[in-house]
Amino acid sequence: MRQCCEDMAKYGDVSCPTNVKPRHVTVILNPAAKKRKAKKLFQKYCEPLLHLAGISVTIIDTQSGSHTRNVITSLETPTDAIIVAGGDGTLSDVVTGLMRKYESNLHLVRQCPIGILPLGNTNTIASTFYRRYENLIDIHHMIDATMAVIKSNLKSIDTIEIKLLDNDTENPIKPVYAVGGIEWGAWSDAHARIDKYWYWGALRKYVAYVFSGYKSDLNWNCNAVMKYTNPCKGCSSCYSKNFFRDQSMYSNRRWWHVFLPKRQTFKYDNHIDYSKVVNKDCGKFYEMFISTTELCIKTKNLPIQSTPSLKVNLGPENISYTAFVEKGWKREKDNELPIDSILEARDIELHPETTYKDRMFYIDHEEYELKPIQIKLLPQSVTIFCPETSS
Repeated sequence: MRQCCEDMAKYGDVSCPTNVKPRHVTVILNPAAKKRKAKKLFQKYCEPLLHLAGISVTIIDTQSGSHTRNVITSLETPTDAIIVAGGDGTLSDVVTGLMRKYESNLHLVRQCPIGILPLGNTNTIASTFYRRYENLIDIHHMIDATMAVIKSNLKSIDTIEIKLLDNDTENPIKPVYAVGGIEWGAWSDAHARIDKYWYWGALRKYVAYVFSGYKSDLNWNCNAVMKYTNPCKGCSSCYSKNFFRDQSMYSNRRWWHVFLPKRQTFKYDNHIDYSKVVNKDCGKFYEMFISTTELCIKTKNLPIQSTPSLKVNLGPENISYTAFVEKGWKREKDNELPIDSILEARDIELHPETTYKDRMFYIDHEEYELKPIQIKLLPQSVTIFCPETSS
């Protein structure tokens, strides 16, 4: 921390030209995250580095998911970046707010980079970009995330748009956007109940599966009709010039970046004219019936040269109590769920066989009522700051 502070102070001490405004970031802070320790951790390990680097910081405390979305959609103060100080849920709310704010010009979303400070109970997206450390892992990751913002190391990632299929035309519900994925099933239900067993302390993650495994109110029967389209590398049907603009439009370099080592930012493939590529299978829907104890639909977030797609993981159709507990413990340890089959798709329509008010989807670990939904992949639609080793 001391070494990082000394390095950042060098850039903060450089004079700013009178005709250039200092760099400004808006921090969306979830004070309830990390068992209400998020604010203290941010002030101790992240905020000092931003100030020392000469960055102007505006901090907005949010009270709920809807509050976060409203803050983003109504944000009028010009800012160079939005920093998420929270977990997966806060990140999803920020992305949803940005997408709704610029729904008619989605390419503008990429012009506002998002920093992800891993200050939540779940940091699935953030954790994929960080190095492994032997000790003080959380603190190292906070510092790495803050340094990524300061050094403007950029990466573009996929997001997914989730819409209700049976939407009320008079009072429509707006789409929700996610960067991680959607989960539905018995393990997801049990994972969501972990905090109910808080009195077990460090054992609550394991106790939740032991006590939930014999209950009938878990989603043991995830039966649905799934319609999907196959992934497409790019063709005249799905071509959009918004995804292949010159990278200079998304440059976030400022006056003081001349003092930083040059780094390669993300690039877009301008050599292929997708408007002339023909793919008869693009957009064609296929239909299949699924019956499983766990369904997981994830973004792949691979480099842009890879075919944009969603990864659909189907768990076993039936499972014993002992196996359920064993696989649940493995999930908490390695973040892995049992998979019987894998399917790749571009766009998906999911029609659950039954809908109950007490049954839930988990979109980036946030609860949403189980209803028929449309899932659309938005490749490379959001720009984030990430540590140098993952760029």
